[in-house]
Amino acid sequence: MSHIAAEADVFARVERAILQVGWLGQRQFMQLLSEERFGLTIPQFYTLLQLTLHEGACKMSDLARATHQSAASLTGVIDRLLDKQLVARIRHEGDRRQVNVVLTTRGQALLTTVNQARTEQLRSAFRNMSSGEAAMLIRLLDSICEDMAAQIAGRVENHIALESLL
Repeated sequence: MSHIAAEADVFARVERAILQVGWLGQRQFMQLLSEERFGLTIPQFYTLLQLTLHEGACKMSDLARATHQSAASLTGVIDRLLDKQLVARIRHEGDRRQVNVVLTTRGQALLTTVNQARTEQLRSAFRNMSSGEAAMLIRLLDSICEDMAAQIAGRVENHIALESLL
């Protein structure tokens, strides 16, 4: 096998491993969220997570944009979170048509518990890895992420430059 072919094989194996880790991690997280103690879907979890980023109440339109959901889909998600008492709807005092959503104390507590359970899952997945190996993995993944982000930024800059020429 030539050096170029061997290198291509290594990158193909790395790509497969990254895809597999992502897939398995997502499946594992979906299973965790669906457990009886949580009873959440990914969109519900992500909506709760986005609400933690807002100080106080968040407009439905802003929340739909932040979670990449249509207004109709988000309304259904919020309705189910309301049923679980994880969020509350608040009408804007100045404009009664404007609906805001706020995370309840119960919702915040649930998110904390989910995050603790996820941390336990990840620790279990890495139980056979030494702290040195974990540190090396972090450095390697950070390097990959930096390179990928730089490539994306370069493409955006090239796209903007191309548009300005047209």
